Amino acid sequence: MPKKLLLLVNPYSGSGKSLAACEYLKRNVKGYEFNTLVSQYKGHFVDFLQKEDLTQYEKIIIFGGDGTMHEVTNGIAGKIDTPPLLLFPCGGGKALNHDINNLTWESSLQKFHQNNTKQIDIFKVQFPKNQATEKMVYGFNIIGWGLVSNINLTSEKLRWLGGLRYSVAAVIHIFKNPRFKGKVTVDNEVFTGDFCFVLACNTQHTGKAMKIAPLAALDDGLLDILVIKHVPFFHLLRLFPLIFSGKHIHSPLVIYKKARKFSIDAEPMTLVIDGEVKGETPLWAEVLGNKVNMIV
Repeated sequence: MPKKLLLLVNPYSGSGKSLAACEYLKRNVKGYEFNTLVSQYKGHFVDFLQKEDLTQYEKIIIFGGDGTMHEVTNGIAGKIDTPPLLLFPCGGGKALNHDINNLTWESSLQKFHQNNTKQIDIFKVQFPKNQATEKMVYGFNIIGWGLVSNINLTSEKLRWLGGLRYSVAAVIHIFKNPRFKGKVTVDNEVFTGDFCFVLACNTQHTGKAMKIAPLAALDDGLLDILVIKHVPFFHLLRLFPLIFSGKHIHSPLVIYKKARKFSIDAEPMTLVIDGEVKGETPLWAEVLGNKVNMIV
């Protein structure tokens, strides 16, 4: 009886090459039966994975980006003994792929055959005071509030720029330099006042190769949380280029903490979770530990 693979293809993902990447895998992998699902709508993979018996598959191969991985994470959260996941780099930012050094189809194929796996963390986000938004969301990458949310909303309108859209959107909003009032609790430490942004990271990278949380580890059971109080825009402008190397964490502007849980109590504002515009403040988040088996 042939071994079976589940192939999840998001044709709308950043590079627009997910279908071609799927065919590349099929040409180069022998002895398997393929069950291929091409996404038809936002949330399709969540609906499918929650109902599907995943024990019949040896591996799940994902052709998409961090947004696609976000759907898969929400589809398998709560399931036991799910098969290992392999993410082909077909997205725009490729945050997770940067973290595991898997940026080409060739490297993905190599990782498929080597089959080295790691249990990575996921986190849950709850919205305790806002019944109009999602009651709980799972994630693997980031939770962003403040300037980060505005940057992501603008970058979605600039998709024609490719990966460059994140940098362009960042510069636009740095010059606008809005302030966001709230209370941020990181484990038991409380920060109040006016903020530029708060970003909680499970991966080191976000956007297009921005090394926003250089000390983050996928499997340490902790989120790396950056708290940036509101400062004049020229300070942010100086800080921005350092994000690509990770040197920004040495700036006195950056409060960098590792924590298992955190919360933001603020007026309703759209959040960014794994690059997706999703939910609103206030929020409460916690790391759930090593819940996803990933081919790295």
